[in-house]
Amino acid sequence: MTTVCHPALILPENVLTQEELLEVTPRVFGDHPRLQTILRIIRNSGIRKRHFVQTPAAIMDHPGFEARNNLYIGETKRLGTQAAECALTNAHVSAAEIDMIVVTSCTGFMIPSLDAHLINTLNFRPTTRRLPIAQLGCSAGASAIGLAHDYCSAHPGANVLIVAVELCSLCFQPVDTSLSAIVSAMIFGDGVAACVVKGKDATGFKVEACSTQLLPETEHYMGFDVKDSGFHIVLDKEVPGAVADKIVPAFKQFAAQQGRNMTDFDFYLLHPGGARVLDNLVRSLSIPESKVAPSLECLAEVGNLSSASVFAVVKNAFERHRPSHDSVGFLAAFGPGFSIEMSIGTWAER
Repeated sequence: MTTVCHPALILPENVLTQEELLEVTPRVFGDHPRLQTILRIIRNSGIRKRHFVQTPAAIMDHPGFEARNNLYIGETKRLGTQAAECALTNAHVSAAEIDMIVVTSCTGFMIPSLDAHLINTLNFRPTTRRLPIAQLGCSAGASAIGLAHDYCSAHPGANVLIVAVELCSLCFQPVDTSLSAIVSAMIFGDGVAACVVKGKDATGFKVEACSTQLLPETEHYMGFDVKDSGFHIVLDKEVPGAVADKIVPAFKQFAAQQGRNMTDFDFYLLHPGGARVLDNLVRSLSIPESKVAPSLECLAEVGNLSSASVFAVVKNAFERHRPSHDSVGFLAAFGPGFSIEMSIGTWAER
């Protein structure tokens, strides 16, 4: 069996609350024709605060792609190392016991990737397998769980470390005043999560099956345009509406293949893509809002952390909404492609 152990979440020191955001937004975007819409989105976002690697003033002062990416590399190493160490401690394993490291990140670029830095600084075996993932966006964390499950199934008893680094504020473009760019700036936060996936019985989310589904003709839903100033987010207004029409049918199809019904699950670990997305998921799945409490709390306390979000949600399940032993759960995230990554499993107490 493959078990997702207790994740670690490391957050940068700079904090911006919803109240501060409501205060600063009219000063920054005072002449924007959709200012009242932007303020309404902030009020209805369900986000109380977010963390950033820079102060809000520094975020607004774009020094150029090179300077931002250099900051990304430095903070990725600093925060990623902390997250990896904490995840190893949570799982009661040493670096020498890790067989593969998967790193997910879409908000900056570095070669060699973080896994090479970790192997050199934390004494992982030099033969540790490495798998950096850059282009899956918000779905990459859930995809990494599926890939870790596949690896552990092929190598019984193996251990996989996943580190998800997302410094979304470094992709903010002050000159891009499109509504989609501003909306994304209001919901995404910075954070680094890490988690050990064990190929044996352990306490946590015991994965039974995983699936990935790429939805046709949805490539335009989300992604990045790469320009001289860096990454410019693409976030189509169709995404929230795709929940009922595309995402939930994919959920139901996967559940049915495993002999399940989507209303059968005792708990749900869903990517907090935004308040509207979570609200539409609850409504379309016909489940109580309480069953997505770990996701709602993640959104409220740190915002959308892209690929790191799914681990923040699992962390909330461990610490605040502990499922009972052998209860059945559904984990999912979605991202560019438009792709959906899903896992079904049971909660295990060992």
